[in-house]
Amino acid sequence: MKHLAAKLVMFGAAGAFALGVTATSAAAFSLKGAGSTLAAPVIQNAWIPDFQSANSGDSVSYNAVGSGGGITDITGKLVDFGASDAPLTAAQTSACSVCVQIPWILSATGAVYNLPSNPNLQLSGKVLAEIYMGQITNWDDPAIKALQPKGSPALPNLAITPVWRSDGSGDSFVFTAFLSASDPAFSTAFGAVQQPAFKVGTGAKGSSGVTAAIAATQGAVGYISTYYAHEGNLHGAAIENPSGAFVHPFPANMTDAADLVPSSALVANQEPVIATYVAKSKYTAPKVKKGHKAPKLTKKQAALKAEELGAYPMATFSDVIVRPDSADIPDLQTFIKFCLSSTEQSKGGPDAVAPLPAPVVASDLKQVGAL
Repeated sequence: MKHLAAKLVMFGAAGAFALGVTATSAAAFSLKGAGSTLAAPVIQNAWIPDFQSANSGDSVSYNAVGSGGGITDITGKLVDFGASDAPLTAAQTSACSVCVQIPWILSATGAVYNLPSNPNLQLSGKVLAEIYMGQITNWDDPAIKALQPKGSPALPNLAITPVWRSDGSGDSFVFTAFLSASDPAFSTAFGAVQQPAFKVGTGAKGSSGVTAAIAATQGAVGYISTYYAHEGNLHGAAIENPSGAFVHPFPANMTDAADLVPSSALVANQEPVIATYVAKSKYTAPKVKKGHKAPKLTKKQAALKAEELGAYPMATFSDVIVRPDSADIPDLQTFIKFCLSSTEQSKGGPDAVAPLPAPVVASDLKQVGAL
C-alpha cells in the first residue's frame, strides 16, 4: 500500500500544479466552508493559505463550528462545503438530499487528562466507557491501576470529572463509536452518536471549550484531537487497541488504523468508521504444536500484524461535504483536488493529520470527478 501511495501522490502533486495554473487564468472565485474543529487546523493553517497563494484572486474561508454545525450549514445551503468527522445519519442524509461526503483528512480523537502527577497514563475503551457511564468515578480505581505498566507513579485518590462536547461533534461520534465497540453496555446506553446524552461530568462547546475545561479541572478526562491537546499543554493517554497494544494518536498509528479499512468499504457517499474495522482486526498468533517452532509469518501476515499492533483505535476520516447541485462545483473540484494532492496531504504533521492512504485518495478523486 505504501508503494501504491508513492505512485499516486506523484500524480496528485502534478495534478495540483496543473490545477493551479488553470485556476489563475480563470475567473476568480470565492468559497465558504464550515464544520469540524478537528479538521480546522490543517484547513486554516495549510490548505487555504497554500491554495490562495497558488491561485491568485481566489479565496476560501472556513468557520470551525463543529461537525454538527457544518452539516446544518451545508444542508441549509449557507456554505459551499461542510466538513464532518462523522458520517451523515439517515435523518441528516434525508435532510441534505443530494449531499455527498468525501474523506479528505486522516486524523484522530485523543483521550486527554489533568492529573497532578501527570503519569504516562494507559487507558482502554472499556475503562473509558465505564467512566462515562458513571461506573468508575475515582482515578485510583483498580480497573485503571491494572492497565498501568509496572513502575508507574501511583494514581491519586481523586474524583474523575468526565468532560464531553455539548454541541454536535465528530469527535463525540469517533469517541462513542470506539467505546461502543469496546463495551456492549455502552453501545446499548449511548451508541455511536454525534451528541451523546452523558449523565456524568460536564459539557463544553467546541474543541477549544473542552480543552479549556480539562485544563481548568484537576482530575478531568476528555476527548479532543491531538492538535488541541498540544495547544492546551494537556497530556494524552495511550489507548489499548484490540491487539492489546497501547498506542498514541501519532500519524503513523493513524495510518496503521486506516490501512485496516478494506478498499471495498470506500464506496461513494459512505464514510467507513475506522474504529469498527480496528475492532474486527485483532491479530491472532498461529497455533503451535508442543515441541514445534512457530511457523514463520509471510510478508502479508507480518505486515498485517504490524498494522494491527500499531493501529490507533480512534483514528478517523474527516469528510468534506458538498452538494452536487451547487453552482460552484467546478470551483469546489479545483479546491478539493488541491487539498488531496501529495504536497498538501504531507503538510498535516503539525496539525496532527496524517496523509490519506492511496486507495482512499483514488476513491476520492473518482467521487470529485463525478460531482
